[in-house]
This record gives sequence, C-alpha cells and structure tokens, in this order.
Amino acid sequence: MLPEAVIASPRTAIRGGAIFYIDIALALNIGFSFLIRIQRKNGIYQINNQQGVLNMITRRMKGKDFISLMDYSREELETILEVAAYLKLQNAIGQPHELLKGKNLGMLFASPSTRTRLSFSTGIDQLGGNGQVYNPQELQLAHKETWKDTGEMISRFLDGFAIRLYNLKTQMGAETYEYGDARKVLRGLAETARIPIINMLDDKEHPCQIMGDILTMVEKFGVDYKKKKVVMGWAYDDRAKSPGVPQTMAIAGGILGMNITLAYPPEEGCYDIDPEYLAFAKKAAQALGGSITVENDIWKASEGADVIYCKSWARQPDVHAKKGPQYAEDWCISHKHFEKANPQAVYMHCLPAKRNKEVTDALIDDPAISIVNDEAENRLHAQKAIMALTM
Repeated sequence: MLPEAVIASPRTAIRGGAIFYIDIALALNIGFSFLIRIQRKNGIYQINNQQGVLNMITRRMKGKDFISLMDYSREELETILEVAAYLKLQNAIGQPHELLKGKNLGMLFASPSTRTRLSFSTGIDQLGGNGQVYNPQELQLAHKETWKDTGEMISRFLDGFAIRLYNLKTQMGAETYEYGDARKVLRGLAETARIPIINMLDDKEHPCQIMGDILTMVEKFGVDYKKKKVVMGWAYDDRAKSPGVPQTMAIAGGILGMNITLAYPPEEGCYDIDPEYLAFAKKAAQALGGSITVENDIWKASEGADVIYCKSWARQPDVHAKKGPQYAEDWCISHKHFEKANPQAVYMHCLPAKRNKEVTDALIDDPAISIVNDEAENRLHAQKAIMALTM
C-alpha cells in the first residue's frame, strides 16, 4: 500500500507505461484529495511533482498562527505552496472548494490596502467562509480597549483573525513607536486568542506576500526555482516603507534553500535588513544548500540575475530622507539592469510601485519581463492555502 503521508499538486490525469496518476484523499484533514504523480522504478514508487521530490507534511496545521515564517519549517512552507497550486487549479476550472464553509475571518486594516484586502476578502468567500473587514476606529480599540481584551473577544466570535499593522504611532495613535512594537501586538494577540492570527503585514515581515511571490517563481521556473539567482533589492522612493518584504524573502529563501542576493545601498541601520533576520536566513540556507549574500551595488547584483525584485524600504526614515535621494538614479530599476541579467530574467514587485522612482514605466509595463500582475494574483491562492490549512 502507498503510505498516507504522500500528497502532491494536482496534474492532468493520464495513464501510460510505468507512470500514472492517482487521486488519494489523505493527510491534511481539510476535506479534499490531491492528485499525486507516482513513477514505479524497479518495484519502488517515487512520488514527484514539478518542483521535484515532495517534502510535504501530514500533521494538522489547524490553529497555528501565521505571524512569522521563522515559525515554519521547510515542509510546512512547501505544503502551503502545494495547497495553493491545488486551489488555484480548482479555481481555474470552476470547481467549488468551500473548505471553510460557515467559518468567519476578521480582518483588521490599520493602513490602506488594495491587494491584501481584495485577495483576503475574495479568498475567504471562495473558501465558503465569511469575511469581516474593519479599521481600528470601528472597534473599541479607538477608545483604548486593550489588545488582550480584544483577543478574548475575537476568540468568542471568529475562527481566524488577520491583521495589518506596522506603525502604532501613525496608525493607532500611540505616543511613541519603536521597531518591533507591531510584532509585539501580534504576538500578544496570539497568546490571548484561541484562534489563528494571520499577519497581513507588520513592522518585521510580510509573510503572505512572500508566499505568493515564491508561488509565482515556482510557476515560472518549475523544478529549478531554488537554483535561480533572486535579487531582492532596494529601490528609491521618497516614502520610507516597512522592511517586511526583504526580511521575509531572506528567511523564506533560507528555509527553502534558495539563492537570494540582498541588494541595498551601504547605509548601515537604514537599508540593511534586521541582523536577526540576516543571521537566521544565512544559517538556514547553509543547512539546506542555498545561499544568502549581500551586495551594495545594484549593477553588480543584477549580473546573472534570474529575478530582479526591488522595492523601497527604510528602517530609519530620517536617515532615508537625507541619504536616499543620492541613490535615486542607479536604484530606479530599468531595462539597463536587465541587460546584465540572464536572458529569461523577470521583474517582480509587491506593488504598489512608485513609477519612475522605484521602476521605469517601460519596464514595469513590459510583458516580456514584468510579471507583477501574475505575482499579485498569486496572493489570492497563497492566502487561501494559509487560511485552509490554519483555520
């Protein structure tokens, strides 16, 4: 008998020779079955998909918070990617997949959002659940109700709670703000609440974005995506944004054994990523055959790149306001950067992109290079997988 531990992405069912496909219900306890590719060689069954040999988990992830990718193993992240691919196929063929029917997701947005709000709202609906969207002013948080008490209430009424919060001073009216304060809020909610807390962006990470990004790379590069050179770089904008995207890409790349080049100007404490994240990523990558390197010259970083993914961020807004403009010309990504990249290289950005500051119009609108809209759509599928697995 085949072990129950084996699952994989859906593929078109065919029969012929020693390779065949089988539909088997198992493992994740989320109410649907997967198609797995089984190849028999010398009496031994090998389980494969387009990404290579599977590293899927079979234990339940129900109730697990999705706050930091540091809390997740390679097998868990690859499970999310596999489930996302499955749900994307189900969506494409119009197959209902109401895995969270009757469940309620609360979504608290302390900052404006387009892709995150649309994708989570659509995602919970496609999964058969109900989404509730609010901002802090619509809850008693506006009157200083504690996060602890809020955590108790969401546990009584909801099945999951997603939160987008990265600056308590500007978004919540706090007297002061220090890097990491928003993360403390999410961890505090997780300690109190008895439902999964999902991080839609805090001041340290943007895990849902990065899972959608990596799903896009898997689709574009297939089994070789981990071998590709991914440049996760800085780009100029006058606005100082959260470093959540590069920090999360670094740790995801480390956990999955990818080859990530972090590129940013040489302004220590401002554009470099949190040392905790860099150390974690390098250690994880070393253990899994990947690499995490740092380059302070965007032109050198672009050499031989397969992905150039550059956006603005700054850990010290005051320093950025003074130092940032001097890097504006070189760090506005254009076709010139792709002249140094590999021929089939692609441009990625989490959006919204500041046109002609972070990237030229010509590049972001070039259908032969830019995959930003495919990348944005995959937020939906990755987040559906996260919700289906944890809620």
